Amino acid sequence: MKMKYTLTVLLFAITISAHSQPPTGYYNSAAGKTCADLKTTLKNIVTQGMTPKTYANLWTQYTLTDLKPRTVGTGSANVIYDIYSSKPGSTDPYQFTPGTDQCGSYSVEGDCYNREHIVPLSWFNGNTGSQGPATDYLHIFPTDGVVNGHRSNFIYGEVATPSWTSMNGSKLGNSILAGFTGNVFEPIDSFKGDVARAFFYFVTRYEDNMSTYGNTANALQAFEPNTFPSIDIPYLQMMINWHHFDPVSQKELDRNNGAYSFQGNRNPFIDDPSYVDLVWNNACPGLSTLPVDVIYFGGKLNGEVVKLNWTVDNEVLFDHYEVERSFNGTFYNSIAQVKAVNARKYTYADNAVENRGRQVFYRLKKVDKDGKFSYTQVLTMHIPLNTKFSVYPNPATTYMQLQLNGNVSGKATIQIADITGKMVLQQTVDASSGNIRLSTSNLVTGTYFVKLLCNGEQYMQKVVVVK
Repeated sequence: MKMKYTLTVLLFAITISAHSQPPTGYYNSAAGKTCADLKTTLKNIVTQGMTPKTYANLWTQYTLTDLKPRTVGTGSANVIYDIYSSKPGSTDPYQFTPGTDQCGSYSVEGDCYNREHIVPLSWFNGNTGSQGPATDYLHIFPTDGVVNGHRSNFIYGEVATPSWTSMNGSKLGNSILAGFTGNVFEPIDSFKGDVARAFFYFVTRYEDNMSTYGNTANALQAFEPNTFPSIDIPYLQMMINWHHFDPVSQKELDRNNGAYSFQGNRNPFIDDPSYVDLVWNNACPGLSTLPVDVIYFGGKLNGEVVKLNWTVDNEVLFDHYEVERSFNGTFYNSIAQVKAVNARKYTYADNAVENRGRQVFYRLKKVDKDGKFSYTQVLTMHIPLNTKFSVYPNPATTYMQLQLNGNVSGKATIQIADITGKMVLQQTVDASSGNIRLSTSNLVTGTYFVKLLCNGEQYMQKVVVVK
C-alpha cells in the first residue's frame, strides 16, 4: 500500500501573558473560517481602515512603540528595540538612542539604526516614495544598519556554517534546511517568531498583489504567485515552526497596538496566533497532497562530523530512511540506512574529515514497507577547510571580528603581530563564545598576522588594516 504524504501542521498551545487590544468585534467576520477563505477575510479586515503612512513617518513611530529600557551605557531612559543587537536574557553589545542614532549610512555595528524590510523591497518591486507595502510599519523594523546590510535581500533561514555573525548572534551563511539554495540569514531564536508573523501578515495583507511579486531568486524561494497559499512550501514549513517555537512577546504586542494607532490596522497573527494553523493546514485545498512527511531536514557541521537531523510525521506502513550523499548534485550514493521506529526525530552523523573544502549534497530516500520510495529535497552544504578561525572585515578599519569554529573551546590567547613580527596586541579570551571582537584603534595602516593559541596548537590568519 502506497503511503500518502500530507502537510501536517502540528498544533501547539501558545500561552502569552498579555494580549493585544483589537477593537471589539474587529475579527467577527473571521469566525468559523479556515484556509483561503479565512486568509482573504483577514486581508479584508486589515485593509479596511488602513491609512498608509510615508517612509519618513516610520522614524517617529519607532520612538513611540519600538522601545525598551536602557541597560547599557548612559543617555535616554529608553532605547530602540532592535532584533539584530538585542540579546534577551543577556547583555546587549550596544544600544541605540531613539531619534539621535537613526541613519541611512553606516560603517560598523552599533553606528546607527535604520529601517529593515522583513520582506525585502526587491521581492515586491517596492518604492519607498510610494505609500503602501514599501512603507507598511507592520513589516518594517528598526535594526542595526550594518546587520541590515548583511541580511540584504536574502531569505530568512537556519545557517549551517556562518560566513558572518553579528554581535548578538544573528548569522549569514548556507542553509541547514533542505529546499533552499544560496545564502540565508538567521535571526537569534528570540525573534524568529517576530519575523515569521510579520511575513504572514505581509502575504495576507497583500495577497491580491502576490501574482506580480517574486521576480528575484531569493523571493522565489519564499513566495508563491497566488492568493493562497502565497508561500512556497519549504518556507511555509520553516515559518510555521518559528511561529510555534517563539511565541508572541510583549514587544510584538506593543508594536501591534502602535500600528493600529499609527496606520489603522493590525497583524492578526499577533492578536490571535491560532490563525496561522487555521489558514495553513493539511485540510486546505492545495496543501493536502504535498510530499512533506519529512517536516524538517537539516544538518550542521559539528567538529569533525556533519550532523544530519530530520523531523517526520505520518510513519504509516513505513520502513526506513536511506541517507544519500553526492559531490556533484547528480549522482548519489547511499551512505547509511536508518530504520523507522515510529519516532518523530532522527539523526545521522557523517564524517566530514575527508570532505573538507568540498560542496556536499545530502538527501533522504524514504522507503515504504512495500518497497516504494520517494526523496526529500536536497540539502547542500559547503564543508570548510580545517581552519580554526576566520577574520572579518578584511581589510579592517576600526575593529576586526574573529569567528571561531565550533570545535574550538576553552581559554585561548590571541596575538597580533605586524609585518616585522613585532607583537602589538596579546589578549586571553574565552573561545567558547565563538565570536571575538578586537579594536584596531591603536593599529596603523598595514598588514598584520593574527595568531590563535589554543590547547597547545596555534593557527594564523593575515589581515590588512586600513585607516
